[in-house]
Amino acid sequence: MTRCAIYGCSNNNKCKKQEKFHFYRFPKTKSVARQWIDACCRADNLNPENARVCSRHFKATDYTQSYIIKRELFGKSPLATRSLKADAVPSLFLPKQENDSDKNLFCGKVIMIKEEDVDVQIKEEELEVEHEATFFVEMEGMYSQQEKRSLSPPHHENIQGSKRQWPDVERCLTENEQTMGWCRNSSGQHTNSTESTTFGHSVNNTRNTQQLTTQTKQVVMNVHDFFRSQNQLLSETDLEMKVAAATGISVRSVQRVKRQAKEGRLLSPPLVRTRQSPVLGSIDDFVEGCLRKEILSFYERGEIPTLDALLEMVKEPPVHFQGGRTSLHRIIKSIGFQYTRVTGGRQILIEKKDIVASRCNFLRVLDDNRNSSSPRSEVYIDEIFVCQKEFVGIIGPKLKNKKEMQYIIVHAGGEKGFVSGGLHMFRPQITNRGHYKDAVTPQCFQIWFKDQLLPNIPNNSLIIMDDAHWHSNIVNKAPDTNMKKDCIIQWLQENNIAPDKAVSKLELLHLANSYKEKLYDIDLIAKNCGHEVLRLPPHHDHLNPMVLIWHQVKSEIKKKSQDGQTLQTLDEIIKDAVANITEKDWRMCMHRTREMGEQYKNKDKAVKCMLEKLTLNLDESSTDEED
Repeated sequence: MTRCAIYGCSNNNKCKKQEKFHFYRFPKTKSVARQWIDACCRADNLNPENARVCSRHFKATDYTQSYIIKRELFGKSPLATRSLKADAVPSLFLPKQENDSDKNLFCGKVIMIKEEDVDVQIKEEELEVEHEATFFVEMEGMYSQQEKRSLSPPHHENIQGSKRQWPDVERCLTENEQTMGWCRNSSGQHTNSTESTTFGHSVNNTRNTQQLTTQTKQVVMNVHDFFRSQNQLLSETDLEMKVAAATGISVRSVQRVKRQAKEGRLLSPPLVRTRQSPVLGSIDDFVEGCLRKEILSFYERGEIPTLDALLEMVKEPPVHFQGGRTSLHRIIKSIGFQYTRVTGGRQILIEKKDIVASRCNFLRVLDDNRNSSSPRSEVYIDEIFVCQKEFVGIIGPKLKNKKEMQYIIVHAGGEKGFVSGGLHMFRPQITNRGHYKDAVTPQCFQIWFKDQLLPNIPNNSLIIMDDAHWHSNIVNKAPDTNMKKDCIIQWLQENNIAPDKAVSKLELLHLANSYKEKLYDIDLIAKNCGHEVLRLPPHHDHLNPMVLIWHQVKSEIKKKSQDGQTLQTLDEIIKDAVANITEKDWRMCMHRTREMGEQYKNKDKAVKCMLEKLTLNLDESSTDEED
């Protein structure tokens, strides 16, 4: 159905025969077509190829009249025709033209308004003003019927009175300019430039994603119902555009509110939920050690650990776990626990075998050394990563990485305190995508190990450290599938394995992987100097007394950090905090770690007895059933 593209016009093919008007295509000239599109004042995308404008929006001066002379050759009188001028631009709304019919359209009569014809001039101004007031009442309901009558000057006034009333009309139109979006020039006519499309432009530029509350949605529906009551013939598209212009929201939002109102659910949007930090990333070594001891304590009491029972226990001091069941399951899985199926098909939560074996070997080596006639000195090594948040009131440049790390401190100590000359402190250069642990490389640690640690510790010492990657640089890396067969044979020969050169490459790789012994460069350096390296079990950093020492160092740094200090004094604060750690502090921390070791021994025995008892009972019950 052909329909007029002008906003607010309801002319279409059905009423064309009754009203006697014509539809005109958009001009092909781009500049004139742009003016036509602006004059339509529509919020949707208008297609000039398919759009039409009815003759109600053109004045008589927009037409040119011509005659068909060829009709005289056939003895007929010339026929008058009328066509739009090339630069004609439609107006937003014009008074209904009485002579716009097929019979009178080309009558050739043009009404000329002379300047001296005062009565005609007054009548034309009166009609135009009355039409403007009527149009605004239809669009926004801004004027009452009494205001509408006051806008129209009486017939008996002269032209001077009519001109005096124009400023009042202009002032009323200007006040409603933001709501209606119409732009008027000094003569009171609508402009056809881009600035005249404020209405359509404002509707198009409203935000598409708006969070509306229930009260706001109800107001939108009230405005919708009011406009519908004022004009029952208005289409839904035009009505939605009017509501969007009046409320300041997008047309899509109006459609969404209507759909929700039809479904009977005008609800407010959900509150924006702030994402909390993952529980897994907020767990430190102390909490991991507490979780491990809590799980093993179930076996000491003769119970089978479950997630629900464990969750209730870890929510209490000293752990104060804030996560849920799923987070707890991820944490205990990350620290070396797994579900294992025992005889009878039941699954129980136990530690991995390699972690238990590594812990038993670590505790046995320490007991053998301490119980020997000439025990070796125990030297513990650890690193600390000091962030900006450790300093209160520090003034200085902040790093752009997530941790805002300032210093890396490497040190070693034992029962007699920190190793003299073993402090190494530096500020690493970290990129935005890097991590502070990437700043400590095996080469950097190896230099500190040879230059600052080994010359300052007693001979035949037992050096204890964790399994960090900079501590565990493998010298004899096992071959992989990318290596050639000759290189694999050479590696086996260097490790005192006699391979058969006739076998395939895959068989050689299987033979190389069966050679489980690993050699670390730090172990070889310490062995050449008469020392031995002992590594902590995986996820057992709490057995290192330096972890407790570092907590005291951080507390001292916080106490000495004051407002007004600069980064140049931070190294002095750190050195003073390290110097304040006494031998007594070291002995207390080492005594606590020894107690933890004894607790692990008892717990391992309880777990072993519990598993054997559980397996025995299951076997007995199965035999009874078989009997």
